[in-house]
Amino acid sequence: MVMMKKLFVFICLFLSIFLGGFSVNAQEAQPDAMQLMKRVRQAATLQEDKEVSGQIRRRGVKIPFTMALQGSVISFRYELEKSKERFDLKFKEKGQEIDFYTGNKPAKLSVEKYAQPIAETDVAYEDLSLRYLYWPNAKIIKDDDASVVKGRECWILLIPNPNRKVGQYAWVRLWIDKENGAMWQLDGINADGKLAKRFLIDSVMKLKDGSWFFKRIKVEKRDPKNSHRTISVSYIDMEDPE
Repeated sequence: MVMMKKLFVFICLFLSIFLGGFSVNAQEAQPDAMQLMKRVRQAATLQEDKEVSGQIRRRGVKIPFTMALQGSVISFRYELEKSKERFDLKFKEKGQEIDFYTGNKPAKLSVEKYAQPIAETDVAYEDLSLRYLYWPNAKIIKDDDASVVKGRECWILLIPNPNRKVGQYAWVRLWIDKENGAMWQLDGINADGKLAKRFLIDSVMKLKDGSWFFKRIKVEKRDPKNSHRTISVSYIDMEDPE
């Protein structure tokens, strides 16, 4: 039961990516960082499980994908030019595990490949898994000059990677709307302390139930030698619900 609850939390977090579901009054005192993350995850469990479709694209490359809950795993299926691929995200008590399928045979994806991009895009396996949302020891940092995203006042959370040998990020920064809990931006920081990748909500859509859902996420890959320079851009586009 605990494992399934965690799974529902995760898939709903991905479906809303940066648009969550609780209220935080901007006039309130600074909340505890871990409680802030906990409330985001708890709010996500109130949403319904569903299969979603979309595409990952970069320049002329377009990769249609679907994501669905199947028993105890979240299954990602995507189509390349000459083949159909699949990988499953499994929740474990101490993190997540990714299985990659060759034909119908699953094999555990080595942690060295978590940062591997999907096809010719800038979106890696761990980017889709959003495993960093479950890293411990999050803390709120004060940066008044950077606290506003898309005109919204935000809390900025810093979350360190508990195992820096795994994945492309040493830590991540999250921008969470002070009023409604929406996460507008995520920065992945490498071991050198430089911005490696930035995820931005580019557009949103309103669903029939009145909730908000991301329409497009812009993924910026930065130059390793100059983190202010974007060297590649990919997008994650979601289809309009029926």
